[in-house]
Amino acid sequence: MRLGRSAIAFSLALLVAFTLLVTGADAAKIVRVGRAQNGKSVIVKRGAQLLVSLKGNATTGFAWKIRSVKKSVLKPLAVKYVPSRNPKHLVGKGGVYKLRFRARTTGMTVLKLVYARGKKRAGSYWLRVIVSGRGG
Repeated sequence: MRLGRSAIAFSLALLVAFTLLVTGADAAKIVRVGRAQNGKSVIVKRGAQLLVSLKGNATTGFAWKIRSVKKSVLKPLAVKYVPSRNPKHLVGKGGVYKLRFRARTTGMTVLKLVYARGKKRAGSYWLRVIVSGRGG
């Protein structure tokens, strides 16, 4: 059986729509921020995730830690360190800390992070997070 051009185009469009529905739905619910947003505001839909990516170096003992956040508005989910690619196995090569949060309820909180080792601080980061109505 031979399909016409319109049937092939329709099938392709259906496949693309299905792929976006399956793979793109979760990606659209993640708001990514980094150093450039330090001291700024971001709007996140309720139910979506906030991913904060900041450079760091775990080999020094320093790590990005949550100093304060209103957990009823923004729930901490995970902190993960991802080392940079290091094909030459250089000692002390840095990486990126990824801090993941879930927007729980509508409201506002100031997320404060500190780059510290024990009581010694080497950096700070803050972000005003506004959680708005339910995400799609």
